[in-house]
Amino acid sequence: MAGELKVEIADWEGSVWKGDATFFTAPSVEGSIGVYPRHEPLLAILGEGEIKVLPSDTPEVRVRITGGFLSVDSDIVTIVAEDAELVPAAK
Repeated sequence: MAGELKVEIADWEGSVWKGDATFFTAPSVEGSIGVYPRHEPLLAILGEGEIKVLPSDTPEVRVRITGGFLSVDSDIVTIVAEDAELVPAAK
């Protein structure tokens, strides 16, 4: 499982988070989806919940969404949410 994912999370206002990651999970309407690098192409409808991203060089990033869709293709992950907001890191 070598490599990284190029992840971008956006909503109607623009980009919420963008960066490289080793893993992420997202709430689809059919259950949680986890993606590592070299994942097969995927298109999914997202439900309400939290996206959790494990960046290559920083602590976990969490983004609360209210729905949308995600696309995975050639280690490029695009998430377009209805609404998305970064969750502040716990101190």
